[in-house]
Amino acid sequence: MSDTKRDQDPAPPTERTSTVIVEEAGAISVATAGAVPAGQVRRGSSLTDLLANYGVFLFLVLLSVGFSIAQPDQFPTTENLRVLLGDNAVPGLLALAVVIPLAAGEFDLSVGATLGFTSILTAQLTIHGTPVGLAILLAVLVGAVVGAVNAVLVVGIGVNAFIATLATATVLSGLNLLVTGGRTLFEGIPDSLKEIANSKILGIDLTVYYFLIGALILWYLLEHTPFGRLLRATGMGREAARLTGVRTSSFLAGSFVIAGAIAGLCGALQLARVGSATASMGPEFLLPAYAAAFLGSTTIRRGQFNIWGAVVGTFLLAVGITGLTFAGAPFWVPNVFNGGALIIAVSVAVLVGRRAGDTT
Repeated sequence: MSDTKRDQDPAPPTERTSTVIVEEAGAISVATAGAVPAGQVRRGSSLTDLLANYGVFLFLVLLSVGFSIAQPDQFPTTENLRVLLGDNAVPGLLALAVVIPLAAGEFDLSVGATLGFTSILTAQLTIHGTPVGLAILLAVLVGAVVGAVNAVLVVGIGVNAFIATLATATVLSGLNLLVTGGRTLFEGIPDSLKEIANSKILGIDLTVYYFLIGALILWYLLEHTPFGRLLRATGMGREAARLTGVRTSSFLAGSFVIAGAIAGLCGALQLARVGSATASMGPEFLLPAYAAAFLGSTTIRRGQFNIWGAVVGTFLLAVGITGLTFAGAPFWVPNVFNGGALIIAVSVAVLVGRRAGDTT
């Protein structure tokens, strides 16, 4: 083969896909919400664009300032900040978990149940003498296995992801009842496990550092690796990506496994955080995780599910609920606030998509 011919040979399929689909067309749109690739949304550098891309972050700042002014003796305190960060680190990490399959164009509704199941698993293991490190590792592995089961159902068999992951969540909820007998597990959980979550560095719980480290790792994975680029290509246009050589099935399956593994870690950390596990633990984490992920898709990298957006979304929900609680809001407000935030976030994503479509 001559040098000229070699120079004319096309790049490998995955390289072509990464360049053509991701770099030129933009990364994944919020496909399930009706948005379009961010490359078509984020144009110009005007103040309007800045406000549109960082509006959620600015709203978080304004909300924090407002609650600080309204509740000067409660909200803007060091203790409240420490509690707010610590209590929302595990929910935030779960929000990062759901970003991965969302970036691939699918939902995983089993992550909350996986968190509850691995929390109970970790409790049972440590109560019966399993070393803490090994118990956490097993929780992560079991979470990955749950993700692999989802991958087989969705990718291998072709079951709709909503149905498959919802069914998996239901099975796990039943297993939780079987294992616990409906009881709360707390006796015999070692203090060394609790210290993993509740020990402090600079006055901040270790779970917050785990959250930030996880965000950094996943951000790098999605934004600076071929895996992340091709995962986004899979979510943006699965059939187009497949025709250009991307093994979309492998990337989609990998997204479920990663989400399951992170949810497994969340289960162990939540047990360490609160020191107990119940059969009902888990499902209440699902809606806030998706609310944070969708809120995140409307900020920083507008039109895309992104890691730092999900971080902002997590703390926006946390600040809102904390401030309303201090203001004397009744017990049902958190559910209404989280659900309303999810509705608004998805609606904004749809409107962003329509506006971008009208201008292209």
